[in-house]
Amino acid sequence: MENLLRGLSFSLLSLSAFMATRMVAGLWVSFACSLLITTAVFLFWGIKRKWGGVEILMVSVITGLLYFTFASFGISLFPPEPIRDLGDLIMPYVHAGQFAGCTIVVMWVVGMIFFKQG
Repeated sequence: MENLLRGLSFSLLSLSAFMATRMVAGLWVSFACSLLITTAVFLFWGIKRKWGGVEILMVSVITGLLYFTFASFGISLFPPEPIRDLGDLIMPYVHAGQFAGCTIVVMWVVGMIFFKQG
């Protein structure tokens, strides 16, 4: 349950950072900025708490899955552009899935590098 709350907080942080930077920057720049901010907070929080390998993996996966869930919900409620063809319908979900996958991998790798059990 604790990992779920951690993942929820990181996914909301990532999504809010993405939405804030998306107003002034492009898609991939916004994602990179949100991933950088989320990873920095993840490192700061994890170093203070001394997480183990299982906690790092659980928080990373939960963060990515909740990010995709919240992003998909937002895309279905507020489409980013008028739907003209199938690509306009599918690509926002593909991008959200790519972002979620990248978030899982980056947080897991960074966590394993910085939180090694000495």
